[in-house]
Formats: sequence, C-alpha cells, structure tokens
Amino acid sequence: MAKPAPTKKLGRNDPCHCGSGRKYKDCHLRAEEAYRGEQLKLRQAQDSLLPKIIEAAQSVPDQFPAAFARFWDGRYEIAQMDELDTLEDRGAERFLTWFAFDHRQADGRTLVEQLHDAAGSNGFDVNPVERQLLAAWRPARLRPYLVIELHKGRGIRARDLLGGREHDVADSHAAKRLEPGEVLVGHLVPADTAPGADAPTFYLAGAAAQLTADTADKLVEFAELHLADLRRTAPDATWDDLIDDRSAVLNHFVTALPREEPNPGLLDDIIARGRTSLQLTTESVQSLLGRGRPEE
Repeated sequence: MAKPAPTKKLGRNDPCHCGSGRKYKDCHLRAEEAYRGEQLKLRQAQDSLLPKIIEAAQSVPDQFPAAFARFWDGRYEIAQMDELDTLEDRGAERFLTWFAFDHRQADGRTLVEQLHDAAGSNGFDVNPVERQLLAAWRPARLRPYLVIELHKGRGIRARDLLGGREHDVADSHAAKRLEPGEVLVGHLVPADTAPGADAPTFYLAGAAAQLTADTADKLVEFAELHLADLRRTAPDATWDDLIDDRSAVLNHFVTALPREEPNPGLLDDIIARGRTSLQLTTESVQSLLGRGRPEE
C-alpha cells in the first residue's frame, strides 16, 4: 500500500506528486486514502488493546507474588500493591505492564503471548486489527531508551541504550515532558504495522520510568554487570538475551535512584553494590564481556 507523500496537501484535480502527469484523484489518491484509513484503525486499536491486556493481567492476581518480588527486588510487599502509585511514579501500571509483556508464565510464554494465541477464544475478545497489533507486540520487553530528539507536538526519537537501535515514538505528551539526553525505561511497541510503511512508528505501552540525563552511562554499566553474570552460563548471550531473561534488573536500577536531586556518588554506589551482589570484579566483568561495550 502506498504511503502518503510528505508534501503539501493536494487537491483532487492537482497533478499527482509522483510525476506521472495524471490527476491526483486518478493516480495515488485512493491508495493514500486507504493507507490513512488503515493508520486510523491502528491508532484506535492501540488505544483499546492495552487496557484489555492490563485487565487480563489483573485477572490473575494469584500469579503476582513471584513476579512482584522479582520486579521490585524485594523492596515492597505484595500487600502494598494499592500503594505503589504513591511509593513509585505510576508503580502499579509499570508492574502490570512488565508482568504482561516480560514475566514468563508456567508454560514459558508471556501473558501477551498467551493472549495472542488465545485471541478470539477463552474470553479474550479482540477485533482483527487488535489481533494484528497483538502479534506485533509479542516481542516487546522492558528496555532503556535515550531521548535524542523531540518532534514538537508529535513525539520523540529515542535510541535503545542496549544495542543502539533508533525509533520514532508517537507520543505528543512525551514530547512535552521530556528533554534530549533523558532516559525512558519502558515498553515500546510498533504502532504502524500497515503494509508499505518504510519503518514502523512506535508507541509507548503503559507507564515508563523517566530518568535524568546523568543516569544513561551508569544504567548501561549496571546492565553490563548482569550481562557478564549471564555469560557465566551462556557465553554467547547478547543484550537481547539479557532483556528476555532479566529485564526486571532495569527496574532495580530505577528504584535505587535518588528521588530528588541528582547524586553521582549514589550512582557509583549502585554499580558497586551490583558488582558485589553478583560476585564480580572489574577484571572478571571485562573478561566475560570479552571487549568494551557489548554489541547486539
């Protein structure tokens, strides 16, 4: 399907932007109207699908205790679930989003993967467009993103701190509250899955933790400790393997940060405590990583 041309709005009887010499209405108009209609359906579906996923997560509270302890690293008790939004910025939504996308159930699948496989049955009611999105959302995991550019009124461009992939994120609210250099720890899911799209535009699913610019390098250093530890048993493990296996450690870093003013000394303490808890030395980390900053 043709993608709308990034030019000024054309009238139906204007020459088509493709240079064919035909009128716009006789050339690309129909294809581009179909594309815009597909995008509208996808935007509506993303707004309706996430609440359904969160509701499904809330329907299995018996599965929360182990996941809750893992996500919060024992910092809170399950009885404090109703207080999380006070204790942590949108803490309950952050946990439920991670529980749905990252936490593996007894059968080895995440809840989102289970919901996709059960779509249309077992009470999980989704329309065809929501199911299309659900399929694209299955690989999403909690990851850290560096804000590199703001698109006023439209969203941001962000770079994955673990691997370097860049994404356009359609979130006008994020563009208002963020600054370049700040870090988001959250779930990005593809919002543009229409045929013909050059590259997908992403959508911020659920709540994300927003960190100050001074945390970026230390967060990567903290993640490197855990990748080094994973490589003790899986020598070829990549960033994607770490995220698939241990994305909760990113939240451990978030919850250890100071609430008020930046504290570089505390950031160093977080790294030191992480190295001690994993029984790693600087030399062993370097040996396990095999080089400088690991790549995908």
